[in-house]
Parts: sequence; structure tokens; C-alpha cells
Amino acid sequence: MKRAMAKKRNQKAHTLIELSMLSVIFVVIAVLCLDVGYLIMGSEMNDRACRDAARAAAQADNYATALQLARAALIPHTADGYYLSSPTVNSSAFTYQDFGGDPPPNTSPYVSVTTNCNVRVPAPIFFLGSGFLKNGNMQFSKTYVFPIVKTQLYLN
Repeated sequence: MKRAMAKKRNQKAHTLIELSMLSVIFVVIAVLCLDVGYLIMGSEMNDRACRDAARAAAQADNYATALQLARAALIPHTADGYYLSSPTVNSSAFTYQDFGGDPPPNTSPYVSVTTNCNVRVPAPIFFLGSGFLKNGNMQFSKTYVFPIVKTQLYLN
């Protein structure tokens, strides 16, 4: 009888050890899913913001107005600022090419907008000295090119 009770206690102890080991694995998986969720959310937000900025810039008549409209289009895409930074227009990569109203053959005027967004993951995971992301941050960059709609387009 003593042996049967000892065996039953050992089985309970093994079950408790296995459960605790599995719970650690589940916590790591849950944190990894949370991190990946934030990265996906940041990427999608930057993608939508860039598309909206390029679409707005394509409505302009000149470079300065196009850049101003692109920045204004990003206002609805503001983020919390801690985990997700608000998308910004990369001015050095901004292109407004209207060809002075006289585009070459087979070419249409266009505007190219690039936006950047930083994402800080809530719980960076480190495995044996190597990290999931550098300092827990990742920068997303997206470029959209739209035809300028205020000028005549070349259509095939």
C-alpha cells in the first residue's frame, strides 16, 4: 500500500514538472506571437500610410504642394509613439516628376513617395546572445509611385 501511494505521488510530481516546462514554452511562444503581431501591425500601417500619401501627392500641381499634401495625408495614421512611431515622409526620396508639362513619349508624369515607420517590439526575445531584432526595434520603409493626375497622362 505504501508503494502504491509513493508511485501515485511520483506520477503527480512528474506531471507537475512536465506542466511547468510546457508553460515556459507556451509563454515564450505567446511573447513571440505578440512581437510578430506588432511587427505586422507596423508594416501594414506604414503600407497604408504610404499609399494614401502618394495618392494625395498625385493631386498636386507642383513639388512643394505635393510634399505638403503627402505629409497631410499621414495625419490620420498617427500611432502611439512608443511601440509604433507615426509614419513620416522621407523627403530625400520624394520625387515629383511632371516633365514640365511635356513628358517624353511613352512616359507619364509621376510622383514617388517613401514613408518610414519604426516598430518597437514589447518583449524582445534573445536566444543564446542573438536577438530577434537589434535593440528590439525594426524600421519599415515603403515606396509607392502614382501618376500625377493634374497633367495629361500617356495611355497606350
